[in-house]
Amino acid sequence: MVAAPGFTIDTASGNLRLRGTLDIYHVQQAKQQLEQALAGNAPAAIDISGLSRLDTVGALLLRQLEEKHRIKIAHSKPEYAELFKLVAKADMTLPKPKKPKPAWKKWLMGLGKQTVAFYQSAIEFTAFLGQACVTFSRSVLSPKHLRFTDIMHHIGETGIDAIPIITTMAFMIAVVLAYQGVAQLRPLGAENLTVNLVAISVLREMGVLLTAIMVAGRSGSAFTAQIGVMKVREEVDALQVIGIKPFEVLVMPRLIALIITLPLLTFMADIMGLFGGGIMSMHLIDIPFSSYMERVRVVAHGDDFLVGMIKAPVFAFLIATVGCIHGMRVSGSAESVGRETTASVVNAIFLVLGTDALFSVLFEKMGI
Repeated sequence: MVAAPGFTIDTASGNLRLRGTLDIYHVQQAKQQLEQALAGNAPAAIDISGLSRLDTVGALLLRQLEEKHRIKIAHSKPEYAELFKLVAKADMTLPKPKKPKPAWKKWLMGLGKQTVAFYQSAIEFTAFLGQACVTFSRSVLSPKHLRFTDIMHHIGETGIDAIPIITTMAFMIAVVLAYQGVAQLRPLGAENLTVNLVAISVLREMGVLLTAIMVAGRSGSAFTAQIGVMKVREEVDALQVIGIKPFEVLVMPRLIALIITLPLLTFMADIMGLFGGGIMSMHLIDIPFSSYMERVRVVAHGDDFLVGMIKAPVFAFLIATVGCIHGMRVSGSAESVGRETTASVVNAIFLVLGTDALFSVLFEKMGI
């Protein structure tokens, strides 16, 4: 059995002599006894020749006592020499507590980090956008690079499967527009202008904008999750190993499919929006449906319809690009998939809204 640490005071020499074991299991007991012994008149040295065992923790304790009480460690055994050399290199100074940063400095640092992150994201998006344009142009000029089976599969997922939710959404939005339009215009005696409001709003803005937002949340997030899971499973790396370009296999079919389906979904949203506005006009302002359609034909011109249809492929390109970018950013964990999927939806909707605002200014300057 290993002896417990202890000490005796050599009254003849005035030294403190330790005996027994001084290791990690006995260091607390030894520390208390040594502090009590050194509380009075400090001895000239600590004699450790009687220790049968000494480890790093015990050596650190002796070094602390040596520095604190200005005493020497005497009669050390040769086998303890290397141990004392090791602990002599240890930094025993306590780190100074960090002062809390002022609120303005934290805010400024956060702003800087966000600015750098935005700059890096902009560069990455521009590079990805350029690669998408080059690959898309090459695919159009050389159809052998197109994967028609994958394109048709994604057309079904992003287009056909989305018809029920898109048409229902467009119908309900038109109902709300017509109801609110009548409520606001009736006190002015201009409730008949509700037809103008619904027709222009649906064809120019609401049809394509709400469809794009719905597709960004539905299909854009799906693109990110699908590619992200492939990244986690290292399937993207496997494609590169066997000589297949992941961009052509994973990005281009989704990009082309969405460019095809979003204008078609926008067209269906326009039809259902006008239909919903007609139903509400029949009930709220007693306009026959045939008269409503004739009024829409007079009020809404071809330019109004083209404005919405021109926006649709641009929005589709942005949504698919953002979804695929964030899918490629996923790095090895399920948490990363969720984080990038959320960022994909937010960024896609932000880009759609920003681009729609630019289109509005552009068309206003062009007189459309």
